Amino acid sequence: MILADLLAATAHGDRQAFAELYRLTHRRLYAIALALLRQPDAAEDVVQETYLAIWRTAGQYQAGRAPALVWLMAIVRHRAIELLRQRRRRALEIFAEPLAEDALQVPDPGQPLGVDHLAHAIQECLQRLSADQSRAVALAFFHGLSHEELAARLKTPLGTVKSWVRRGLLQLKGCLEA
Repeated sequence: MILADLLAATAHGDRQAFAELYRLTHRRLYAIALALLRQPDAAEDVVQETYLAIWRTAGQYQAGRAPALVWLMAIVRHRAIELLRQRRRRALEIFAEPLAEDALQVPDPGQPLGVDHLAHAIQECLQRLSADQSRAVALAFFHGLSHEELAARLKTPLGTVKSWVRRGLLQLKGCLEA
């Protein structure tokens, strides 16, 4: 069964399909959460929340809009970013300290824990972007910064940052589809 079929069966309450979906995707989703959060316990919590969300919302998946794996990855990414934003808000309440420059680097896809061919392809495609686009996309997607936060961080007008992210994503899409 392909992932889209497993999602469709899960939407109808098929526990075996959900178990198979988990078996096929949990390592990849955990790797994404870990790359974003950099804490195994937090990554495990986010993955658990992700699968609860998948169980509840599997019927909302639309195969024509995105591949099933991309949809699953978007859910785990969104949940991890929300956790990062909550942490950032709490940290700002206590001490406002900027991210260290090494924290802004794109996570190394060569690390273990199921980061596979897709992660390598994304890394290669990121390297083909301009430096500004690559940095903006990496900060937005690997560190969860909003457009406004990116503009402030990069000391660049908001419209320019939005253009970098949008054009960067379009180039990434083209690169990954090639």
